[in-house]
Amino acid sequence: MNRFATLAQPRREAPSKGSASHWFWAIIAGFSIPVLIVIFGMVAALIEHRDLPRRGDGFTREVAGQHTVELGTYLNVRVPSSFATQAPFAQLTELVVIAIAISAVFCLAVWMNRRASDRRTREIVKSLHQRVLKQSLRRAESEGAAAQRSRAKQLISKDLPELGVGLSLWHRVIPRSVLMLVGCVVLALLVNVWLAILAVISGAGLWRLYSWMRSPDWLQMSRFEIPKVRERLVSLISDAPMMARLQAGGLADHAFEAELESLDRWVAGDDARRGRLWPVLMFSGSIAIALLVMGLGANILHGQQGLSLPASLVLGLALTAAAFSAARLSELARQLRRSSRSCESIYLYLQRGDDVAPSERLVGLAGLRDSVDLRDVSLNDAGGKPILRDLSLSLRPKSLVALLGTDDVSTQSLTELLMGFGRPHKGLVEIDGISLRDIHPQALAKQVMWIAPDGPLWEGTITENLMAGLSKSVDKRDMVNVLEELGIYEQITRLSDGLDTMVGPVTELREGRSSDGLSMNSRYTLGIARALLHRPPIVLAKEPPAPTEHLSNDPCLQAMKTLSQDGALVLVLPHRLQTLRQSDRVVLLNGANLVGEGGHTELLNSSDLYRHLNYLLFNPYRHRSGN
Repeated sequence: MNRFATLAQPRREAPSKGSASHWFWAIIAGFSIPVLIVIFGMVAALIEHRDLPRRGDGFTREVAGQHTVELGTYLNVRVPSSFATQAPFAQLTELVVIAIAISAVFCLAVWMNRRASDRRTREIVKSLHQRVLKQSLRRAESEGAAAQRSRAKQLISKDLPELGVGLSLWHRVIPRSVLMLVGCVVLALLVNVWLAILAVISGAGLWRLYSWMRSPDWLQMSRFEIPKVRERLVSLISDAPMMARLQAGGLADHAFEAELESLDRWVAGDDARRGRLWPVLMFSGSIAIALLVMGLGANILHGQQGLSLPASLVLGLALTAAAFSAARLSELARQLRRSSRSCESIYLYLQRGDDVAPSERLVGLAGLRDSVDLRDVSLNDAGGKPILRDLSLSLRPKSLVALLGTDDVSTQSLTELLMGFGRPHKGLVEIDGISLRDIHPQALAKQVMWIAPDGPLWEGTITENLMAGLSKSVDKRDMVNVLEELGIYEQITRLSDGLDTMVGPVTELREGRSSDGLSMNSRYTLGIARALLHRPPIVLAKEPPAPTEHLSNDPCLQAMKTLSQDGALVLVLPHRLQTLRQSDRVVLLNGANLVGEGGHTELLNSSDLYRHLNYLLFNPYRHRSGN
């Protein structure tokens, strides 16, 4: 039963709409099948006694003024006198109409139950998506934004869909299939107690035998081991010619024979298990059927009243429906085994930690006056691998700094630290002497702006993307002047709605452009325009790949120079040689270590690594070197 409690946490989420209707339709669907089986039994009884008078001893029996239809030892269905006195064809017509009506109600109930179940599941999964977003923002402060990106991908692409499948199946099976199973078993017991018990025991025994003979552990082991042995055989065959030249004294042949024997044992064991599965099951099934026949024969030969054809039909249909319900519950159990892992992963991620200081203990920040200082900062990934090691750096305003490294993770993580994402395992990050840990995230967000290769742009118009969060007074003319300065205004006017064109995150690029008509370089330029309008004291930018044609004058680079000259600290992750040349300072990382800093020319003269990276990343002829 523990397995059926694995989804207790998502089922306890905020009440969702339609829970009452879900239970109503589940109960209707669960009890419709037993009622329909009884109607079929009555039809069979009518057909069996078609030549009886309207009031006889076969189809209907009058006891104390009540007309009943006998469908088993304890299953006597009372019918109105008006029905019992009708002609047989009229009775048949009425029963068929009732059966069709119940079938229609059952189909409607299943459909409505499915709709209610799916709706509840969607609301819960949607709520969990929103909680994942909030938790990722919170965890980013201590673990870094890059770690949240990979974790969110796992949660959203795999864990949440898997949880949704299990949750939807749960709502569809519970209580519908449980009610159907209980109703059909009770119906079978009312027809004949001992035959029903014997059938249930036989069916459960066959299922346990099948599960045991399937031996999931063995199947998983064979599926894992057999391909591995075959890979080793391929490796030995490929190495055999070289081994023959080494005169190894037949060691290669012995190794091959040993692996071949291992493969033969695994295949033989697999074949033996598969070969005896169905014969054993068929023999066991034959024994179970023989026992049922013996029980039925004993009932007929020695009982006072044997099972009639209608009673046998009701018993068979009830047991069949019970078997289908049990199979549905078994399917739910298998799905819960998969969904439980996803559920644990999701709620483990959503657990609140105590590593982030409460908001009331944090302070604000008013610009950048002196410097951003990193003092002996060390940062590791989840596996303990160093991302930054003992990094000490002082970054001052009114400077354009290029950050170049051999590992993108290290340079990206350094910019994330300045945005307040990630907690160093050692050392301090300070802005004007205030530890980053003590600065409120919202206050930091007003002082630091991130410019990504794609902007970033969110769902909204170009104007909304540029003006969002702008505290100072800026009119539309200022925005147009900035776009003209960056050389992108004319391109925007050619879009369908100009500055009111709807844009959004990049999902796919076709012919270098997204669905909104903007190229990657244009989106980056809009990010620069946003910085020119907002004028934050700290600007962090990651350049997009350089265009194929050489730009003698890059307006985006000139804009960043302007921002730095006006007092901002601009830190760039460069993809263009021009950026390195015009930077006031270049910071060079080799993996997790700081290995150099200075001007572009100075590092070219003093650092072999810097010269190598310049050739590897910025030489326009590097792709032709193999021709």
